[in-house]
Amino acid sequence: MKGTFLPLAFSLFTLTIYGQSPLVVLGAGQGDVSVTASSELELDQWNEKASAVKSVSGDGLDDSFLQASRFLAQASFGGNESEIDQVVRMGFDAWIDAQIQAPVTNMQEKVSETFDQVIEWHLANGGDSSEIPGRPNWIVFNYAWWDANMRNEDLLRQRVAFALSEIFVISIQSELEGYGDGVASFYDIMSRNAFGNYRDLLREVSLHPCMGFYLSHLNNPKTDPENNTRPDENYAREIMQLFSIGLYELNQDGTRKSDAEGNDIPTYGQSEIKEMAKIWTGLSIAEVVPNMYDEAPYFGIGIYTADMTLPMKMYDEYHEPGEKKLVGGITVPAGQTGMQDIESAIDVLYNHANVGPFLARRLIQRLVKSNPSPQFIGRVASVFDDNGMGTRGDLGAVIKAILLDPEARDCAYLDDMSSGMLREPFVRYAHFARALNTEQYYDRFWNACYDFWQNTGQSVLAAKSVFNFFLPDFQPNGPIADEDLVAPEFQIHNSRTSIGFINEANRWAVYNTVMYGWEENNPEVILNIDDLRAFARDPEVLINKLDLLFTHGQLTQRTRAIIKEAVDAQIYGDYRENRVRLAIYLIMISPDYAVLH
Repeated sequence: MKGTFLPLAFSLFTLTIYGQSPLVVLGAGQGDVSVTASSELELDQWNEKASAVKSVSGDGLDDSFLQASRFLAQASFGGNESEIDQVVRMGFDAWIDAQIQAPVTNMQEKVSETFDQVIEWHLANGGDSSEIPGRPNWIVFNYAWWDANMRNEDLLRQRVAFALSEIFVISIQSELEGYGDGVASFYDIMSRNAFGNYRDLLREVSLHPCMGFYLSHLNNPKTDPENNTRPDENYAREIMQLFSIGLYELNQDGTRKSDAEGNDIPTYGQSEIKEMAKIWTGLSIAEVVPNMYDEAPYFGIGIYTADMTLPMKMYDEYHEPGEKKLVGGITVPAGQTGMQDIESAIDVLYNHANVGPFLARRLIQRLVKSNPSPQFIGRVASVFDDNGMGTRGDLGAVIKAILLDPEARDCAYLDDMSSGMLREPFVRYAHFARALNTEQYYDRFWNACYDFWQNTGQSVLAAKSVFNFFLPDFQPNGPIADEDLVAPEFQIHNSRTSIGFINEANRWAVYNTVMYGWEENNPEVILNIDDLRAFARDPEVLINKLDLLFTHGQLTQRTRAIIKEAVDAQIYGDYRENRVRLAIYLIMISPDYAVLH
């Protein structure tokens, strides 16, 4: 049976790449929902079938369950049946409020705990203690991330944290690969501040040693005329361009302002970059870990002996003195300490009029749709400016405004050609693992995620550059660009990564390897389909079940027919298992699932 999957995969693969008009790719034309329910069982030779009476709930495929499923695809890494049911019972508003109050997953603690377990397992399986590294690396971080996100309660917080990690970017595709504790600590900034204040987030990100190392303001010295050196401008540029105000002055609705000649107005120039660079001088490591070389931290110390979990420390003798003229003509006065200069610079960026619309568009793109209307951006930006209680920068209020906005919730927008987004491959992977029943002999979800990363170009904190996996304004050639729309995720969607994702889905659903680590004799995480076998009696019922979990009632008749024909043909051997695995596989590689409407 496994050999029949490849041609079916390429049938849907061709449909995914070449068969989509801009309306279908970005969400329109997906409003019709076909419902088939089940009750009385019949046996027709080898095919077991069920007549249509009832299915998922007492009333068939209840629209409220489909809406809840789609909501969780935006507000989490995807929901399983019990989580969908919880949203239906609570309602969107109350669910968000409860999630904001849910216990926060601490990734640094999780990495430490996982590292201890990995060491224990290594030694128990004949490993040599000399092979144990002094600190956890990126693999342990991946183990911890997946294990945490397979069992956590803070679903919304962790989804927002991942979105923020794609805006405030560091990457293990650097020397940071050896500092799993540090990158976990950085990720905790995203989790901790997901519903906090943007100013706190910007400050913590700026002072974290992983960011300091990645964007080179760690050990950034003041001007030295004798040696003709100047402060490094890297972080000065990126904190403005990528983390706060962007390149051009914006209206509240995210559209660009223009001058008298109709030209876009830059938010800053080279002069402001040079001045901002002076702010980010004098920072270095705050503490060292136990080691043979350095007893105490100092300015200029490398990261080898550094404690990469603590905020950087200011060494004022290496900080650029004097006033600094920043964006908007605002001057940071002379005579301040280095940390006072940093606080002043953070205030300048935090209070800039661009931040609301800039951040609103970025977060909407990561959670809901690639092409939010100016009205959508404006509504969210207004909440950033004032959460209704006089507070600026309340990210919890911003996230709630995004998820409850009519453009996110109203079904009418499903027929809007600008609606929808290509789901990131990593988010699809996490959705698969969470929505279905997965298990491991020792109840641990250690996932190196290396093959998936290589096959699809994406894993957590693994972008190729500070510009993330894809650019927010990327336009693939063809109908999307012709309509002057953007589709960021298509930048990593090509023939190689598309086939790579198909192969990964085949590994999960058919060959039953959902996750695996690199530890000797550690069993793989597998897919338990016992709860779905009963639904395989009738392919329509099985497809409806998977449609609820993955495509939220939006499976097209064309894709449904392709899957049904393939599943119907499975009549020999353990045909129920074959049907379930084939149906899951084909749903996962379908264009209907690839695009979130």
